[in-house]
Amino acid sequence: MSGQPKNKGLRPNHPEAPSGFSYWETKGWLQDLDAVVVGGGLVGMSAALRLRQRHPDWHILIVDRATVGGATTRNAGFACFGSPSELLEDWQQLGAEATVALVKMRWDGLQALRQTWGDHALGYRDCGAVEAFSDPALLAACRDALPRLNEALCDTLGTEPFTTDVKAGDAGLTGLEGVIASPLEGAIDTSCLATTLREQLHRENIGLLTGHEVTNLTPGQGCWTIETSEGQIQAPHVLVANNGWASALLDLDVQTAPNTVLVSQPHTDLHLPSTVHHDRGYVYAREVDGRILIGGGRHWTCASEAERVERLKAWAVEHIADVSRFEVEFQWQGHLGVGASRGPLIEDLGDGLVVGVRMGGMGVAIGTEVGRKLADLV
Repeated sequence: MSGQPKNKGLRPNHPEAPSGFSYWETKGWLQDLDAVVVGGGLVGMSAALRLRQRHPDWHILIVDRATVGGATTRNAGFACFGSPSELLEDWQQLGAEATVALVKMRWDGLQALRQTWGDHALGYRDCGAVEAFSDPALLAACRDALPRLNEALCDTLGTEPFTTDVKAGDAGLTGLEGVIASPLEGAIDTSCLATTLREQLHRENIGLLTGHEVTNLTPGQGCWTIETSEGQIQAPHVLVANNGWASALLDLDVQTAPNTVLVSQPHTDLHLPSTVHHDRGYVYAREVDGRILIGGGRHWTCASEAERVERLKAWAVEHIADVSRFEVEFQWQGHLGVGASRGPLIEDLGDGLVVGVRMGGMGVAIGTEVGRKLADLV
């Protein structure tokens, strides 16, 4: 049955069950909880802050498996709503109305994020984006579709979102069939985003427990037992906001999709003024502090992760102007939450358990609103 907890035979839900937390940890932070949020990324933090607005006296705790920044700081920081080739594919598969609804959700989410925290606190750059095309047939199809895409999205976005007035060279790119520009998109510094939200959590007296993976959820009499890698926590309300990782806890249409991200050593005179999407958004690049960030490639058939890394580096050298080498300084994996549907999964599963997952690679755009809607289910 969809949404049911996956019982893994861990410790039973009764008072005598031993906990790995100390007496002092339990007394200070973990007892008499009203709500536990599973996942400390943008969705989870937004949900916790919304809960605080609605329930000022509640004892709220976020539990996250990461030890540093959570999923948010493994995000590449693209403030986007969909490139032309992505939206053309959506249009063909879902129809015009559903495609416009997806873009509206993403656009409204980006505006909510910026209005709530301010561009400075997010490290937001109003830099625009370009989609880079190496496939002439795909470029031709997108150019043909541009009038109807622009017409359909104009009311939602306030202006036509796409233009062919920009040349590849103007965008710092080379060796391509052409580009289509999207001036309304931007980029954020995800460390600024995470820091801003964590500071607000502290001000709102919301607990944050990092480095603890939630491994099981067990219902009891008016209370859930949240099993973590270090011990048990109990609360009557549980908000699952850990995106693709929710599939390890619940029977849901969501799974993780690993995404490789590379950042180069600094490049002198790097000219990459806009963010870059390629091949329906499966490859993406941007400039960060004089370095090239490039990521994706999960659609490629690669024998190993090392091969994927080499292909990403090769793409940068081939298509970013005046870049003759790509020396990796930082490398990590982020994990998308994807499923059969393109939209997020926000659902009340009953008995105090609610879920808001499946960001589909659009976490920056929709994470704030998904978190708020998740909290409003409680």
